[in-house]
Amino acid sequence: MGEVGFGLPTAPERDDGEQAPGPAGVAAPATPVYNAAPQPPSNGASNAAAPLLGPVPERSHVDVELRLLLPREEREGAPLLPRGAADSASGAGDNAAANGLEDGAIALSIGKATACTASEADGAASGFEGGAKGNSTNGATPNEGTPQHQSTRKQVKFNDKVEYFPSDSREEDEELHLRRVIASSIVGNTLEWYDFLIYTFLGGVITKLFFPHENVYAQMIAFYGVFAAGFATRPLGALVFGMISDRYSRKTALMLSIVVMSIPTALVGCLPTYQTAGLAAPLLLVLIRVLQGFAVGGEFTATMVFLVEHAPPHSRGLHGSWAFASVMVGVIVGSLVAMGFNLALSEAAMLAWGWRVPFLLSILGSGVGVYIRRHLRDPVSEEQDDHHHHHGGGRRGPLRRVAGGILMVVLIDFMNALGFYLVVIFLPLYMQTFAHLSRRAALSVHTANMFLYLGIIPLGGWLSDKYGRSRVILLPALAMAAVAYPLWCLFKTGNAGAAWFAQAALVVLMATFTGALPATFVALFPAEYRCTGLSIGHNLSMAAFGGTAPIMATGLLRGTGDIASPAALLIIAAAMTAAGALMLKRWRIR
Repeated sequence: MGEVGFGLPTAPERDDGEQAPGPAGVAAPATPVYNAAPQPPSNGASNAAAPLLGPVPERSHVDVELRLLLPREEREGAPLLPRGAADSASGAGDNAAANGLEDGAIALSIGKATACTASEADGAASGFEGGAKGNSTNGATPNEGTPQHQSTRKQVKFNDKVEYFPSDSREEDEELHLRRVIASSIVGNTLEWYDFLIYTFLGGVITKLFFPHENVYAQMIAFYGVFAAGFATRPLGALVFGMISDRYSRKTALMLSIVVMSIPTALVGCLPTYQTAGLAAPLLLVLIRVLQGFAVGGEFTATMVFLVEHAPPHSRGLHGSWAFASVMVGVIVGSLVAMGFNLALSEAAMLAWGWRVPFLLSILGSGVGVYIRRHLRDPVSEEQDDHHHHHGGGRRGPLRRVAGGILMVVLIDFMNALGFYLVVIFLPLYMQTFAHLSRRAALSVHTANMFLYLGIIPLGGWLSDKYGRSRVILLPALAMAAVAYPLWCLFKTGNAGAAWFAQAALVVLMATFTGALPATFVALFPAEYRCTGLSIGHNLSMAAFGGTAPIMATGLLRGTGDIASPAALLIIAAAMTAAGALMLKRWRIR
């Protein structure tokens, strides 16, 4: 097949390198027009299409790309070619349609032309195979309504400038899939954290039903001891689900974790109480919390990686922040469910049977989560930005980089671990017990501030894209160290408005900081160890400092007698996180 063009034919070259006049004295166009593989004329014979065959003439100082598909009817009305050239153009148009272009279309490109061999042009022409309608293996198929990925040969280059006209369908498909990824991550993570945290929001009922009635401190320590038991197996769950995610599939790990979480959560709603089974009741509760911790150990970090890897490089902070935002959606749903049951049922009904229903609802939620996630595909890893090429100096081996990344995650995660479980988990029961707010008032204040938390997290992610990860982590950490104690003193007043303001201020600092964490954490690890390394680092931090935060706060309250003493934990955690933020420069993370 000769080279096919549109417009006036170019004149053949003379031996002296200059171009001879075209037919009938018409000057040749300034730039050659071509799109198919050139073939040398046989036996030196010339014909009317000769100007369109043979090697592409050498041109220079032309740096223009035109990518265009002409329908047949427009081509037929184009300026006439010599008879042989017109026949050749018609045949090439039909061949182009058979190989991936629309019916009767011819791809025209104008660029900085250089000579190319027949084999190079033949290889380039084969790249058109991705766009055929109805019979292309890379486009939409008759049996499937969803367009598949185009061929990996998605850029066809005759030289360093000319490429075929790509379809917009792939970009639209990617945008749609990204929205589905965000939605499925929010729904799945919401269900996971609802299952894990509904225990704490029903803490006032659980402490009365499952633990001996000695004194308030003993009940709180027993209650939060069982809560901490759920963190003992989080590193193990992180290791298991991280390996599944890295070696097999991110999606598989996410689907398994949501199933493993829902079963023990539903079993909580079937447990006997302390009055019925004695010490067996809290022991069974501990066992179930251990299973829940194993499941959530792999869920959250896999969600972070899933979101960041799908996101465009310029918006990884914003897209990654939805991992923490979905946690807050789970917190809000759990808080609303607990508050709704407390408002709708009497104290006697709540203690008799009402507390069981929120746990049993997790079975329905797990079915929804699995259905949504099964339709996703795993992200394609792209190791293209500097974060992934220069981990901590770039010369360390992958395992050393993973070990260093784990230590960085633990250090930066200090304020997140202690702060989240103090501000979000500990405060509802604290406001009832020590700030002397009613159960309804405490849950109302807490729920309102959880909506604020949810709204600020994406803002923190967006700020990290715009101004840098280290700044958005460092500044809230320094502010937390300065204002934590004065804000906590407001709880001493016993006023609902003061309690709301104190928690709201703490929430704004926490939410801004956490919005920048997912993209930062993902950038610390190479792709092949990313889920495993991040899961281990984050869950070690949660197990050591997060799960024990309520117990440490209760110990401070009992030992000092100062109801603002839990602020000391926040100050220490903020100082550690600020130190970690300053070390991010060594990892080329700005």
